[in-house]
Amino acid sequence: MKNEFKKYSGSLIALAAFFVIAPQPAMAAPVWVAAGNKHTLTFESGEMTWHAHGLLEVRANGQPKLSVSLFQWHDAWVYDTLESGSVEACSVLPDTALQVRGLWGTSGGAAPLRYTLKLTPQENQVAMVLDVEKTAPLKLCNGVWATIRTAIEPDEGRTVFLFPNGDATVGKSIEGVFKQAFIGQESGAAVCFSGQGLCSLRSRMGGDTHTFEVKFTKKNDFALNEKMRVVMSFGFATMPEILRPTVACAAPLTISARAPKQVALYGKCEIDVALSGTWDNPYDSDDIALDAEVVTASGRRYKQPGFFMVPHLLGELMEHEDVMLPNGDGQWKVRLAATEIGPMRVTLTARDRKGNTVFQLPQPILVTSDKQAKGFVRVSSADAHYLAHDSGEGYVPVGHNVPIYQSSNGMSVKDILEKMAAHGENWNRWWMSRSGLGIEWEKKLGWYRQPEAAKLDLLLEDAGRLGMYYQLCMDTHQDFRGEGWEVNPFNAVNGGPCKRVSEWFTDAAAKAFYRKRLRYTVARWGYSPHVLCWEFGNEFEGWADVPQETIIAWHREMAPVLAALDPYNHLISTSWWSKTGPEDCWRIPEIDFVQTHSYANNELNVALETRDYCLTQWNGFQKPHLFVEFGIRSHNFSPEADPTGRALHNTMWAAVASGCCGAPMPWWHENYIEPKELYFHFRSIRNFLNGLPFGTAAWRQVAVTLPEPIKQPARASQRDAVALTRSEFRKPAAAVFRISDQGGVSDAGELLALLHGGAHRDLINPPTFEVTYPVDGSFVIHVNKVSNSGLLKVFVDDTLALEQPLPCGENCGKSWQYVERWKLWESVYDTDIKVPVKAGAHRIRVENHGRDWVEISRYTFTGCRTQELQAVHCYALAAPDVAVVWFQNDDSTWVNHAQHATEIRPYPAADFTLDGFADGEYEVEWWETWKGAMRGRAMIQAAGGKLTLRPGPIATDTAAKIRAMAR
Repeated sequence: MKNEFKKYSGSLIALAAFFVIAPQPAMAAPVWVAAGNKHTLTFESGEMTWHAHGLLEVRANGQPKLSVSLFQWHDAWVYDTLESGSVEACSVLPDTALQVRGLWGTSGGAAPLRYTLKLTPQENQVAMVLDVEKTAPLKLCNGVWATIRTAIEPDEGRTVFLFPNGDATVGKSIEGVFKQAFIGQESGAAVCFSGQGLCSLRSRMGGDTHTFEVKFTKKNDFALNEKMRVVMSFGFATMPEILRPTVACAAPLTISARAPKQVALYGKCEIDVALSGTWDNPYDSDDIALDAEVVTASGRRYKQPGFFMVPHLLGELMEHEDVMLPNGDGQWKVRLAATEIGPMRVTLTARDRKGNTVFQLPQPILVTSDKQAKGFVRVSSADAHYLAHDSGEGYVPVGHNVPIYQSSNGMSVKDILEKMAAHGENWNRWWMSRSGLGIEWEKKLGWYRQPEAAKLDLLLEDAGRLGMYYQLCMDTHQDFRGEGWEVNPFNAVNGGPCKRVSEWFTDAAAKAFYRKRLRYTVARWGYSPHVLCWEFGNEFEGWADVPQETIIAWHREMAPVLAALDPYNHLISTSWWSKTGPEDCWRIPEIDFVQTHSYANNELNVALETRDYCLTQWNGFQKPHLFVEFGIRSHNFSPEADPTGRALHNTMWAAVASGCCGAPMPWWHENYIEPKELYFHFRSIRNFLNGLPFGTAAWRQVAVTLPEPIKQPARASQRDAVALTRSEFRKPAAAVFRISDQGGVSDAGELLALLHGGAHRDLINPPTFEVTYPVDGSFVIHVNKVSNSGLLKVFVDDTLALEQPLPCGENCGKSWQYVERWKLWESVYDTDIKVPVKAGAHRIRVENHGRDWVEISRYTFTGCRTQELQAVHCYALAAPDVAVVWFQNDDSTWVNHAQHATEIRPYPAADFTLDGFADGEYEVEWWETWKGAMRGRAMIQAAGGKLTLRPGPIATDTAAKIRAMAR
């Protein structure tokens, strides 16, 4: 088999040396020449032009130009380019540098940045140093980026090379990190650019233009009294040789193998296979296929597919980023899990286009005992709502979402996982996506990215040491809509079989490619007990313009395929963004556990929503249930909204006490959990879970008799009645909503966020509020987003009180975007509109007479809440010998802790009666939940099947473990 990396084959030393690019012959640096509002540098290899408004053009001789502009996001991801600012001075300094000074970032009413940019000519390049400082408080979202645009020409011959390990033809999608990047002819002239250390790049296509977005900064933001320095260079060079393996083979079909003599129980049994034959694509099981037939000590027979891989090793760790480097020739492997103690016999079969061949390992592989081995995670045989290992030990997932394999906050991926594990986390979810660990994103469909596959190899190798289990999410909706679909290899414009996204679910060729990817995935990673489950995809409603029934039909087809491929019977799941998801999907037999994805997007008590979702899944399915994503905001989340993580805390404790088989997995790692150091929440819940028989006993929901709510006058900060809306695209079933003196809203589930206009007349049903103002006040509408222009009209007692146009388009609102899919503009307003209202009883009607919808997040009635109900919640579960209980003061919400902490009132001491307990003595452990520590014990008696708990005053929340004493 011919398979080599040209002259660098197998040599890590050579690859390390390959990091050093040979310099160009020394030449005198050119000088800037002014002409009108631009300055030009002429090199032997090309030309650069700086336009005074903030654009750099770079052109290598004989190639299309590259246009470079700088941009940043601020506040709620408002986009601003350097060109949109104002230039105060532009001149050539005595040291030959071109210096530009000005203001940057003024849209949306934000304070501008002040910048100084120096462009210094050097041999074959320009060194760019940008210093940025704030003129007033301003939140930067993600540092400073550059947009690099170039035309895509017919029969495009240029290549993008992200040195040292990534390349694509101009016009094809590419993402990754680089030390130096090149755009030009292979082994010929190219434009090159770099920053300080590793930089990241992503790309997208639009018409005949290829756009690259490059992040040149490590920090996302900086303080008001600091400066951020961005260092870049743009120049000309000869493109280095790109190392690519040759993987095709044309030889007689032969096979032999080398296997370990023994392997520990549940360990990885990796067999090295020497295979030659005739094939073009070693990843295509129709072209070449390797399979292992295994006979275990008990006589069980199963088949596990083999796979081809290009081995990679972790190269230099640069800027906390892992760089994978190819290491030698491609290899064939079989990976088995040692599932039974005793001899394991293996027979290998290979098939190419010319025939078959068989090789039996001459000696069985001995599987030895390992008392520490837990095995794979299964649905518990003791209780189908929970999980357990093959060993019988229960498994309770605790973790948070770190789905993209990348460094962040100055930490490598390994650093992040070690910190998670140190705080009791044992669960993460990896997206096998274009921007993550996805493998089917090569230039041609049916080929698999080996650096990404090698990263997943390393993660699983290290998982045992960390006690981590991974949910492998094999696709995500971002790759099947908008820019993701434009570059998706399944898209017909990229050579794939699908003209529309929906054909990914229905086209025979697309499904055939998908089944081959499933085979490769099981072959390479199915051996590992640390694969918690296969997840078909992230939030399938996001696949563009596909009916739900089509998606569910696809799941019904693919779930049995995956189950049949996997001899180790890993769990299988999928996910939806519509909270608890469609029941028809969860009823598919091969779907092993159900999910909830929930972003509250309101200011209610998240514990109440969590409880509702848990009970829906508990009562609906005899399957485990996991919250795999949650947060208080799905977009535009501000860490300062809940700086201590009270929502994380309340959601976790409510879920565990309501039958969720693990702690819910929050989002927002990089900008929230890590910088706010909120890991202690995971340690706290882990401390409580330790020793509880989740997964090893049968549990039941416990009915609790609560004390009566206490009516009190509303506090100053609580006197506004706030009606929160729900995000659903339908016609509201109710039109009249009564606001009570306690701030309650009748038919609250029908108060929808979208107030429809002319584009959806069939969905129009404007809300009318019946409300009594005790004194003069205001009616406040919070407008979030508007589509294609709106026109709000507010009527108070049928008299027009306000008419407010809400136009859409450029410079309308705080930010705006053109939605290509719908051919219209959307604008973010994020503003309050107030209408004065006199004291007394009123009917207030809100109408939208615009072209499309207006999104309203809440309606506020100032001073209309005169009474409060002081309440407490109690959730409980019981197994035969133990119970868990969580008490929550209804005042202890994330909003109140962030905004009204001094007004939170402890709930007074009261009795809580739990049903279904055998008469006798019980021990109660009382737990302080914020830090996860036991605070005391007490002995109590159950009588008449009831158990009465007296937790005392509840300032925020508390929990209890209850154990029956020996009878």
